[in-house]
Amino acid sequence: MTGHQEMSIFDSDQLAACVQCGFCLSSCPTYEVTHLEEHGPRGRILAMRLADQGELPLTDPALTDSLETCVQCRACEEVCPSLVEFGSLMETARAQLHEQQPPTGIRRLAHAVGFAALGRRALVRLASLGLAVAQLLRLDRVLPDQLRPARRVRIRDVLRRYRTPAGRAPRGEAFVFRGCVMDGMFRDVHQATVDVLAAVGYRPRVEPAPACCGALSAHSGREDEAHAFAQATIAAYADTHGPIVVDAAGCGGAMKEYGTLLGTPQARAFSARVKDLSEVVDAADVAARGRSVPLTYAYQAPCHLRNVQGLADTSLELLQAIPGLTLLEPDDGQLCCGSGGIYSLEQPGFGDELLARKDASLDRTGARAVVSGNPGCAMQIARAGWEVHHPAQLLARALRD
Repeated sequence: MTGHQEMSIFDSDQLAACVQCGFCLSSCPTYEVTHLEEHGPRGRILAMRLADQGELPLTDPALTDSLETCVQCRACEEVCPSLVEFGSLMETARAQLHEQQPPTGIRRLAHAVGFAALGRRALVRLASLGLAVAQLLRLDRVLPDQLRPARRVRIRDVLRRYRTPAGRAPRGEAFVFRGCVMDGMFRDVHQATVDVLAAVGYRPRVEPAPACCGALSAHSGREDEAHAFAQATIAAYADTHGPIVVDAAGCGGAMKEYGTLLGTPQARAFSARVKDLSEVVDAADVAARGRSVPLTYAYQAPCHLRNVQGLADTSLELLQAIPGLTLLEPDDGQLCCGSGGIYSLEQPGFGDELLARKDASLDRTGARAVVSGNPGCAMQIARAGWEVHHPAQLLARALRD
């Protein structure tokens, strides 16, 4: 396709905002791997401009590769002097790619089954239970490394019923967003979040429980599906009041951007209620009455906590308030571990290389375990043999009666 297009694909103001300065390159994990322009934000924006001007179709193999190899960590936004909204541009690109060149063959089947399951809580729990049984019987060893979750899922955790303490709650209700993968494979983390909220004066609630926030759908270009998940999530909490606490950084980042995604006052009001655990727990309170947790961990902030929510330091300071706990920061803490939702499955070459680099940097800290607050990061880092804990679990240990 050549010639000028009648309608722009992208936000022309955002494309024009990029002055091609290159400040973003050293922050980009894929550029750090190849040092090729097409694998950095500057090259990807140039690719978008070519597509927008009709000089190349989005389906051109080189242009498609440039866009699909982005891990969407959004570290480039943190250092961009022109404040380019790269995440929004990339989601537009992925949506257009999905429309013009949808997945085919095995990939199409895997997407159809996987994304359909995300919207059905019973299927996610059933799959998690199946994984727990397979791991118990060691049947998971027949799976390829990329498809074999390193996190050990226990049957009792999948079947766990949440304990929500009753009694006096001076700070009112707080709603724990359960999501899809977290509710299936990380119920122990949700329970820890419930315990922490109760300890600091909230009445924790695990209902309502919308099925999925839509983050994975948005990252994969399934725009209509992402909108539907967002609208269903907002509607589920319509008759509630109080903070909606999200203990998965990727989900929290997505839900805080519902206002931008949907562009409605209702969506913006909802996003204002979404809080990370570090925003509702006071570090001074933890320091004053927390029990000693005499452990040493490496602290790896998830990309969407650092680059989207801007809470990496807030979370770190909260954890550092736990008496006895020592946290060590890796020397490449700003670079992605390669998880990126389903990125490590879709782009195993980049995913494995980024994990190897993250493994080496974590090892250089001298720690023997990691704390990180996102399910994708936890499962990716565990593939390198690390024991990974969630911040809520450490806080619960310090604050639990």
